[in-house]
Amino acid sequence: MSSEKKKKEKEPDITFFHPDLLEVPQDGSLPYLKGYRCTRCGQLDFPKLNPCPGCWGEEFDMIPLSRQGKLYSFADIHIGQPGMNTPYIVGYVDLPENIRIFAQLEGELGSFFCDQAVELTVGPIRMNQDGLPITSYKFKKAAVPEERKS
Repeated sequence: MSSEKKKKEKEPDITFFHPDLLEVPQDGSLPYLKGYRCTRCGQLDFPKLNPCPGCWGEEFDMIPLSRQGKLYSFADIHIGQPGMNTPYIVGYVDLPENIRIFAQLEGELGSFFCDQAVELTVGPIRMNQDGLPITSYKFKKAAVPEERKS
């Protein structure tokens, strides 16, 4: 019998974070977050909570959530977890559907303020165990319409 142990092949680490939360259409249309509405009571949640905390229902319809919201609160992070380049910004975004989402913010430190309009974007949020970027949802400052620039 051989004393050599077979090495177990390592599965590659993820490079896309939770496809049940974020849809990036292949046809080039804009990405969106996936909300889940309970078919029994109508409660809308992000992420999906199973069973529904309102009625214990277990059937849901996926609902595309609004791409724009308002920044409720934020923080500049200077000491982060492993795999994340510091500094970075995180915040809570309030969507029109009455859902508050925690996400990374894309932009310069010190450039955000509460109640600021932000919009969904997609980008790297951290590095995986293989040293590759993990792509997920983020929010950035909403584009200002041309007529409002002055």
